[in-house]
Amino acid sequence: MTSGVDGGTRQARLGDVITRVVTGCLGAGMILLPARDLTGRSWVLVALGLVLVAVSLAGPLARWRMVGTLAAAAAVTESAITRPDLAMLAWEGLLILGYLLLVDAPRAMPGTVTARWLWRQLPLAVWGVFTAAIVLLMLAIPVPVSAWLLVAGAGAAVAAVVIALPRRPPQPREPR
Repeated sequence: MTSGVDGGTRQARLGDVITRVVTGCLGAGMILLPARDLTGRSWVLVALGLVLVAVSLAGPLARWRMVGTLAAAAAVTESAITRPDLAMLAWEGLLILGYLLLVDAPRAMPGTVTARWLWRQLPLAVWGVFTAAIVLLMLAIPVPVSAWLLVAGAGAAVAAVVIALPRRPPQPREPR
């Protein structure tokens, strides 16, 4: 029979393993999705991106946030080189969003804490999907004036920044 403390540790390890596996799948997806159209030396980006994804999940540099950011930058660079169609670009953006959200997940959380943390990330994911859909729609519709694209992009950027900024709790008022 196991004690409650040991069961909690095992639960935390299981949640951490599941989070890392899902993060690894999203990271590999964001690197491999545009890879089929790469040529020549640009294949180095695939190897570099996969190594960065692996390092961001395990090893001494796993807690360094820059590693995950560099992996996402490799995926963005691949997409810039291959110039995929709009649907592929939208999927790539969603994979990058999911990877970046999960790569910063705290480690060794019990199941209830993991569920609560994921629930708090849900607005970011929903706004990311919403923004990707709007941009995809705006780019798919032929617009005679390109200023609409600028307005839609600026609006999406402002919405993303507002949502991503941490909110300060209200300060208690001093008694008079």
